[in-house]
Amino acid sequence: MNHRQTYSLWSAVLGTILCFHTACSEDAPDGTTDNQPIRHTLAIKGISFADAPAAEEKIDEVTIYQFSDGQLYKQQTHRPGQDGKTEISIVGSTNLYCIANTTLQSQDQTADESVFRKSVIASGQDSAPYFMSATTAVSSLSGNSETSISMKHGVARIDLSTISDPKIQIEEMIVQNAPAETYAFIENEPVSDNTVSYTKRFQSAFNGKEEAVFYIFESAKAVDVSVRGSYDGIPVRLQVQIPSVKRNKIYEIEILNAGATVEGSFEVKDWEEGSTVTGKPDTDSSITISAAHSTIPQTTSVDFSSNTVSVPAEGVAGLRLAFVADTRIDITSVEGLSDGVTISDMSVSDAPEGIVSAFDVSVPAQTNGRLGYSIFIHLRNALMSDSYDFVEIRVAPSHNQIETVEIGGSVWMAFNARSSDLEDQIYPLDGASVEDMYRYNWINTVGGLFQFGRKYMYTPWVGYNPSNNLGGQKQDIPWQSETHMPCPEGYRLPTRAELESIFPKGQTIPGSYVAGNGERITATLHTAEGTLSTPTGVKGSQIYVKFTSEDTGRYLIIPLAGGKGDKSTSNNPAFGKRAVLWTNSNQGCPGGYALAYWFPFEGNESTTIVEQRLQMEAFASVRCVKE
Repeated sequence: MNHRQTYSLWSAVLGTILCFHTACSEDAPDGTTDNQPIRHTLAIKGISFADAPAAEEKIDEVTIYQFSDGQLYKQQTHRPGQDGKTEISIVGSTNLYCIANTTLQSQDQTADESVFRKSVIASGQDSAPYFMSATTAVSSLSGNSETSISMKHGVARIDLSTISDPKIQIEEMIVQNAPAETYAFIENEPVSDNTVSYTKRFQSAFNGKEEAVFYIFESAKAVDVSVRGSYDGIPVRLQVQIPSVKRNKIYEIEILNAGATVEGSFEVKDWEEGSTVTGKPDTDSSITISAAHSTIPQTTSVDFSSNTVSVPAEGVAGLRLAFVADTRIDITSVEGLSDGVTISDMSVSDAPEGIVSAFDVSVPAQTNGRLGYSIFIHLRNALMSDSYDFVEIRVAPSHNQIETVEIGGSVWMAFNARSSDLEDQIYPLDGASVEDMYRYNWINTVGGLFQFGRKYMYTPWVGYNPSNNLGGQKQDIPWQSETHMPCPEGYRLPTRAELESIFPKGQTIPGSYVAGNGERITATLHTAEGTLSTPTGVKGSQIYVKFTSEDTGRYLIIPLAGGKGDKSTSNNPAFGKRAVLWTNSNQGCPGGYALAYWFPFEGNESTTIVEQRLQMEAFASVRCVKE
């Protein structure tokens, strides 16, 4: 996916708090001692309150914490009128901490300022809580003196736009790897590495523009946003990565270029009306690869107009990318760096055309089953704050994309399906065989559970309420249409005959038999290494069946990944008790039923393979076969 992601270095100031200091009585001196409070007027500017007309930002109350000599002097909650003014007593050399639209936890409301400064705001279930905060130091309280304080949003805002094409319909938006907490009064400092995910499912398919789909805390690390929907009735799924997130910014995700390919991009805006920063640099100051000063190996191609470098699956060495400008170009950050990829520091030299900045890149060859990936190298002109760009290095996928095995007269995928997306499939870890994955990473081999005729999977260890029809899918009966197929391109659901060939009905497991194509097959039962661990704590046994051809030595492995009944709300699919595989057929079944192959061990040491009718709304595994 192509998407240009850039940043403004400008900070948006959302509001000001102005303190007008006037004495409360004729006896009060012009200044004050540390222990004598003086009454002042606070005028809060830039944010509107709930009774203000046509307010862009409406705040009910502002809580002000006042510290003197490192100790809490006073905590007050103010509800200014439409003029934004309220009165407050200030004492001595004072630090003010202001927060709006949220309440600090009781343990944060400490009398010690050094502890209070690190007050933490925790994430909600569906979004980070929206709040605004500010701090300022007041060192003088002389009459009519004025102190200003800058209020900022403590979060960033995620907006969604699909206005480029009315055929785009969005059903779901997910934010992943978002920080789980942030400091209320400290900026650009993470609280911890804890992350959360947020999901927004639209009640009906959405087209247009929606603001504030999510609020998220600031993050120095990349945050992933995925969007699922359809284009002209054809399901689409895409991902956009925001390399870092700043508070008080708006990140507008735009879905565009529909018709040929559906792509996502984002632009960054200051969270302040009338000040917009677009996500692309000015073309006059963009940073582009210099063909004359770069070294491009013969196997590698470069699109100089888009700063895109294409590397083959065999990898590349000796790649040197150079840039010519009036000053030095810096690398500000790198995303998507994979194991074995090296990027040197930027070197700088003089040339008649200007200053040449260059760095070297080495990319190792792809191993079996590795997907293609992109590395984004963000660049910045050292002397120009608004001159920024990036280079995208696209590494081609492994030539051996999906692990398969030819057995029983068909070519099968080596793992259960998860979706129709190539990047969603199960791949062996580098250096691991297919059986190594089942033996040492069993939980990562079970794939997804599907309802008959539908495309989107259910996570096996998650409960569903209601469980029917994730995402409002249409049902394809029988399971044939490409738009409904949960198999990657070039693969499909197996027929009854194909399953019968490799898994004959009535055959005992463990045992030996002759497959439909005449191959001699031995089926053995195995228990994987280690202890089962799932995100929701579901228990069970890590068991798989290995079907080995005595003629060729090839093997097909089926994990006992369980299944679930119609409208099941349980998060336990009965790992280790059975395997249930859908056929593509509902032939001969009554309405609402289709055919599946069962290996019902149910805790026993052997079983008999069964072809059985199963409710279409029930949940079973899919093992795809090559077309």
